[in-house]
Formats: sequence, structure tokens, C-alpha cells
Amino acid sequence: MGYGATGYTTAKLTVGHSLVYADLTDSFGVETARRYARSNHEAIKKVSEIVREHDIECDFEEADNYVYTESGESVREIERELDAAQAAGVAAELTTDTDLPYDVAAAIKIPGQAQFHPWKYLAALARGVEGDGSHVFEETRATNVRSGTPCLVEADGGRIQSRHVVVATQLPFLDRGLFFTKAHPMTSYVVAARIGEDGAPRGMYISVDQPTRSVRSAASDAGSRILIVGGEGHKPGDEPDTNRRYERLERFMGERFGVGKAEYRWSSHDYSRVDKLPYIGRLRRKDEHSFGRDRLCQVGDEQGNSGGLDADRWGSSGEKTSTPTCTTQSGPICATPPSTSRERTATSRASSSATAFGRARARMRLSNSLPEKG
Repeated sequence: MGYGATGYTTAKLTVGHSLVYADLTDSFGVETARRYARSNHEAIKKVSEIVREHDIECDFEEADNYVYTESGESVREIERELDAAQAAGVAAELTTDTDLPYDVAAAIKIPGQAQFHPWKYLAALARGVEGDGSHVFEETRATNVRSGTPCLVEADGGRIQSRHVVVATQLPFLDRGLFFTKAHPMTSYVVAARIGEDGAPRGMYISVDQPTRSVRSAASDAGSRILIVGGEGHKPGDEPDTNRRYERLERFMGERFGVGKAEYRWSSHDYSRVDKLPYIGRLRRKDEHSFGRDRLCQVGDEQGNSGGLDADRWGSSGEKTSTPTCTTQSGPICATPPSTSRERTATSRASSSATAFGRARARMRLSNSLPEKG
């Protein structure tokens, strides 16, 4: 689990997703923006509760989030986004005071956000799924879902029956809903290296300037942290020499933070939604048993925005309730057990895997850890 996009983002849990609230308000109205903010806030709170309740060691840290610009020409955009975020109920403030080693012209600060190590988090949740009639299957690719009573999930090596099925891959791999026509893929890059604790930023940052830069630091050995810098996004196939993307990030890291050669580097593939909202609900309008929950929208140019997955449990009528589902997986299939008998929750590594709890209408990305050195 977590070896796809979930394991290769920058591990921020935040309601501050670059310049999103102004766009949502303009396109859908302030109430949609409020729901977007509220669901993200609830999802972060839920992850925090799970970490504490189950004593999960996943480098979970509270941190302030900043959406910033270095250019005076973009200050008006920051101010407009601040107004929209505050109208949506986000406890945001305008500031120029950050712990970055360079000046910013303006920044939106949102306190009380979080960051963590998603692989460690997912491993703990997976251990909790096992038992009581539920199972996690890795290396098991789901190939088809037949909706009905019961539903049937066809997978490598077998079939699984369930009352409801949640397809929570990066995009639903079934043609139902034509979701592939409503999003486009993006590739982005990350470099990381050790930095002394005194020079490591403790806030989480994303710039509105181009090229976008995502910056944060993660826990490491005593006396040091891991500086993580992301950005350089583009549509797949547009860049014949991807090494240049890493070199630009490495140069930024050296010029701004005095860090030499990157110790880690990786890239990830994600999707940008046309309307910047996640797709949650029935795969087909009249289908009361098969539901979709896509991987969260890519925000801006990188994948270090928060992201979280939380899914409601759908009742037999297809309506959502406030009771959280057993689990959902980003990249797998989640088969919801029926109320009258125990069925198995199946997961596959169709893409990346991420387990989450909470209420729907949220966009919180469960994000990253460090891969092998390379």
C-alpha cells in the first residue's frame, strides 16, 4: 500500500490549497467553498484523532500552512484568496512573517494544520482492518465491478461479493461516469536532503508564483530534519529531459537553503479536475450499490497540498449517512460489508493505496514519505 501517488507526494494535511477558495466561490458560490473548507478541516481532525486513539507512530506534527508570493504583482491575488477563504470559514490571516530564509511579499497563514508519514500511517490502519470478517489484499488487481444484489468484484485470483462497492482508485478504472474526460494528468517532482534543525522551516509552504514551489521539512535523525522541495509540474510527455526538472529544484534548494546535493528525488503522476472538486458518489445516477471516490485533485503545480480521503458510508438506498465506512483505499476497491452478513473488504494495488476514515465531501490528501535513496 502507498507505493503509488500516495507514497510520492509531500505529506501535507491542510485546508489551504493554493488559490482555490476564490475560484470555488466564483464558480459555485460561497456555500460550496464553505463545505469544501469544513470537510477538509473535519478530515484533518479525524486523522489526528485516529493517530492519538491508536497511538500510531507516523511522524504526525502540527504545522502552520502558508500560501505565499515573492512578487508584489501577486499580492492582490493573495488578498483576494484570503477574503474568499475567510468567507468560507477558514481561520486565515495575512502575513509576511514566515520561517523561510527568504522574504515573501505576502502570505496566507492557516494555523493548526498537520503533516505526517503516510506509509507508517497506512500500515497501522491496515493492521486494524484485518479481522472481524475484513481483509486487506495487496498485489490483487481488481479488473471489473458488477453492480447488483450482491455486487461482484472480479480480481486476479478470485471474486468477492458485497452489498456495496467503493471504487477509490486515482480515477475510477471503470468507464461508468466517464471521469477520464473530466480530468487531465500531471507529473510533478520532489527533491529532499538533510538540513540542520536550525535551518529547517517548520511551516508548510506553497507558492502561487510560477514555477510553483512546495516546501516543508520532516522529522529525521537527532540534530537534523529532511528538507522537502517540490514543483516543476507538467503534462506527461511534455518534458523529454526530466533530469532538468530535478536540477531546477535542487538549484532552488541550494540557493535558498544552502543545501547541497539532494539525497532523495522522486516524481509522481496525479490528476487535475476541471472544477477543482473531488468526485464522490454513485458511479451511475441510478446505481445504488457502486460508488466512486477519486484520488484528490491536484492543486496548483504539485502534490504537496493536503489531501485526504474520507468517505461516507452509503446506505442501501444510495443515500449518504454520517457513519464512516470501514475503510476506503486510494487505488483499491472497498467492498462495504452488508448489515446481515460479514463480507470481506478487498483492496488492490491498481494505483496507490491510502486508508482513511471520516465524512465525505472532503479533500485531504494522505501523502508522503521518503523512498529509497536514488
